[in-house]
Amino acid sequence: MTASRWAGLGVLLLLGGCREPVSTPSAPVPPPAAAQPLLTVEGVTVRYKGQLLPWEGPTERWKQVLGPPSREELGILTWDELGLFVYDQDARVPGPESLSVLFGRTMHSPLTEGAPDFWPRKSFSGRLLVDGAAISSGSTLDEINRDKKGASFARDYMSGVYSYYVEDFYVRLDYGHDRTLTSFGLSKALPDSTPPSP
Repeated sequence: MTASRWAGLGVLLLLGGCREPVSTPSAPVPPPAAAQPLLTVEGVTVRYKGQLLPWEGPTERWKQVLGPPSREELGILTWDELGLFVYDQDARVPGPESLSVLFGRTMHSPLTEGAPDFWPRKSFSGRLLVDGAAISSGSTLDEINRDKKGASFARDYMSGVYSYYVEDFYVRLDYGHDRTLTSFGLSKALPDSTPPSP
């Protein structure tokens, strides 16, 4: 075979290999697991991996969704591996009264030593979205309020505490004395308490 025939055959093979494949419709590719939020709070609705954590009724549903708590004492359920704890202490209030997500261990004052025994052994390492704002241990108040829909967090009764009320719930961020985020919390108003008027 001559050189020109080899060249012609190479061009035909090259052109034949460049044809576009026939496209077939396919299902949308889901986002990677890391991109999916792990814990979401929309208003007062809480979901873990898309499953509802209901405020009404017994905490059994929370145990089904989150798994068995690592510890349960005096109405405080702690999930060490998840970095979460729930209060379910008041018999007048059906379901849990509050949820706290632990991001760090720095207290409000440098004079405070140690942490409460019921705090999770590990900090929350998943993704938390609150009304569209991603919250992590490095989140600043300005970043959260910038990205958040609905009410903004505002200075509360002491330095390092920022909150707002929505429906009958108190929503709160706690920053330590070094300005790192310690926790996010969502609590029901107790029957004998009323939120202050704006």
